[in-house]
Amino acid sequence: MRLCINRQRAFDQLGLCKAGALFIKLGARKIEIAIEFVRSQQFKVDYIVWIAPAAFLSTKSYRAEIKKWSQSLERKIYFYSIESLAGTSNRLFDLQKLVDKFRIFCVVDESLTIKNSETGRTQNLLKIAKRFKYRLLLSGTPLTRGLTDLYAQIMFLNPKILNMTKSQFTNMFMHRVCTQDNTHRVLSSAEEEHRLIKILRPYIYEFDLNFDCKINLHDFNVPLSQKEAEYYKLEKENFLTNRGKLVFLEIVQKFQHIYTISKEKTFAMIQLVNEIIQRGEKVIVFVKFLDEIRFLKECKVINFEYVEMTGNVNKNKAAETFANDVQVMFSTYGAGGLAMHMPFCNNIIFFSQTFDYKDKVQSIDCIYKKGKTNQLNIYNFWVQTGLEKLIRDCQQRKENVLNNVCQYITKEDWLSL
Repeated sequence: MRLCINRQRAFDQLGLCKAGALFIKLGARKIEIAIEFVRSQQFKVDYIVWIAPAAFLSTKSYRAEIKKWSQSLERKIYFYSIESLAGTSNRLFDLQKLVDKFRIFCVVDESLTIKNSETGRTQNLLKIAKRFKYRLLLSGTPLTRGLTDLYAQIMFLNPKILNMTKSQFTNMFMHRVCTQDNTHRVLSSAEEEHRLIKILRPYIYEFDLNFDCKINLHDFNVPLSQKEAEYYKLEKENFLTNRGKLVFLEIVQKFQHIYTISKEKTFAMIQLVNEIIQRGEKVIVFVKFLDEIRFLKECKVINFEYVEMTGNVNKNKAAETFANDVQVMFSTYGAGGLAMHMPFCNNIIFFSQTFDYKDKVQSIDCIYKKGKTNQLNIYNFWVQTGLEKLIRDCQQRKENVLNNVCQYITKEDWLSL
């Protein structure tokens, strides 16, 4: 799916609306186009504020792309990490002073990081958003959980687009359903998704989330051994016994820890990695927990060289080692899927699963390259437990919403031609 309205028309629309969004998968292309939009209005502002995740700003390739395309700009760019805007930090105070004194063009990259309107950093940014003269959102993915991901992003662009509270938004564009496990969830229908995109569509200036290469999906459905299943059942019962109010994510963390390094799953992954190595290709193995990597290392069951990409390592050095010296990378979600650019890799293994669909989307994005001709192989490992089925269903539901939203954005463009 690709959408690109006439560029000059888009510049004029930005000049009129003072806000807009670019949803483009390829990071380098996204930065190039964003700076074109900034350049179109630069003489109406004093400075540019560029807000992005710290993981982006600390990556050499990311800063190099901004430097490359902004050389002809005649306005200085100030960088802020989205994390630094939480609480009452000095960086937040500096930004507030800058906005009070000068006309600012604000760019927020990876706008999904402000999808949660309850977090401090999102609330702080929304409070000062109206004081920016221009506001531009960038993201490789407009949403990953559901329509509520768009609420805070739209409020940043302009609260008058919706003119409603989050509760009103939920009541307007979503509905409650009772699932098979007798839990109530707030979901959206195709009609509700279409209705919201019709409202947002005039503010989307470019949209390109296509993968040019063929994607092959492979599912490994792995059972627990009898002994593992018995241990899992016992640990689950012990955990739930004599407990009061339970936090869902706490349960998920505990239960996944119990079964994620099952014997058959582990040896199936090792065999698959060796097959990929024999093909002369590279592979990234994504895990949810850091101790999964630690366990594999201590048990000494791995018979190949690898590099680790976690929050505790030098990410630039790890990426260089993977590119030049080894064929395998073990990465925690987020660490290797955010701002890393590794298009030389054609294989991803999701060894452990996650409810956060965003993590999987970003993990795939890190090896995307425009015009990439080789196929991309994605391998999902699923342990046959009730929790894994719940995660699988959740991911499918979120993927369906994302696909619907993408289709409606392009459909609206066709209807306007």
